[in-house]
Amino acid sequence: MVSILHFLNGEIKKLSIKEFSQLCKKPEGVFWLDLDDPSEAEEETLLVSLLDIHPLAIEDVQRGKDEEGHLPKVEDFADYLLIIFNPIERKTGTGERAGEKLDIRTSQLSAFLFKNMLVTHHYKPLRSIAYAMQMCAKNAQTLGRGPDFMFHLIIDDVVDNYTPILDAMDEEVDSMEDEVFKKPSQRCMVRILQLKKNILTIRRVAVYQREMLNRLSRGEFGLISRDEMAYYRNVYDHLVRMTDLAESYRDIVSGLLDAYLSVTSNNLNQVMKVLTIISTIFLPLSFITGFFGMNFRFLPGAEWEYGVAAAAVFMIAVGVGMLWVFRRNKWM
Repeated sequence: MVSILHFLNGEIKKLSIKEFSQLCKKPEGVFWLDLDDPSEAEEETLLVSLLDIHPLAIEDVQRGKDEEGHLPKVEDFADYLLIIFNPIERKTGTGERAGEKLDIRTSQLSAFLFKNMLVTHHYKPLRSIAYAMQMCAKNAQTLGRGPDFMFHLIIDDVVDNYTPILDAMDEEVDSMEDEVFKKPSQRCMVRILQLKKNILTIRRVAVYQREMLNRLSRGEFGLISRDEMAYYRNVYDHLVRMTDLAESYRDIVSGLLDAYLSVTSNNLNQVMKVLTIISTIFLPLSFITGFFGMNFRFLPGAEWEYGVAAAAVFMIAVGVGMLWVFRRNKWM
């Protein structure tokens, strides 16, 4: 689906592709083209025929069809900028407890920033695009401030969406800390590894986007006006804080994994110690029963009336004596 907004004389109008093809020859006002899961024909018409986008840029944009997509980047093509952002989405599964499963996946938001036009391209519905559309519907001057301001509005919402994801991770870390020290299980280790993977995904994306925003906010590109650089710096500051949080969570989760391995190893040692004590106690008892169980004709006490009882009492005394020695030496 293609949505085309045109701001002119304080008003916003929705255009068809045909209407846009007529206006783009002598563009006036500000345009915003949003390509939401476009067909190949729509991409060919808008990006190639009308806007003359470089083939390498189109190739990067179309990598959004892949699950991972292209990593964040900004590239200057003289007449326009190609900017790729990776919004992060959260899928919460239903388990035994709320928040037990936290799946993080990334998508790709591509944008072409012209002097008086913003083109956004994505294959999955994005909350940030819907938010920007609502802002334009409420106030036409939102688009009238220029394509660089519109793009700032979109990526600012993308970065703000990191906050609830990081909050959910904080709750997940707290619940896993309790589980690791109270009742560690194989499921706990799976949750730790999944959370570590999610944090690394966020950190990887955030580091690339932080560098990209730094370039956009320091005046490297002429298509970002000096007035809008302050807004990009604000988004950059937010992203720096998010990256720092992701770094701290990574350290905490690594510590949780070490703690889990230590606790499970200690529990295994306790079990092995109990089994070793039992085996050690039964070793002399097995010797006694084996010795008096030999099939020789003459054995001491073989015909004694109380031989069985005496052997049982003796073996119990040996077992109790060994337990006493173990306790005295603090082996158990």
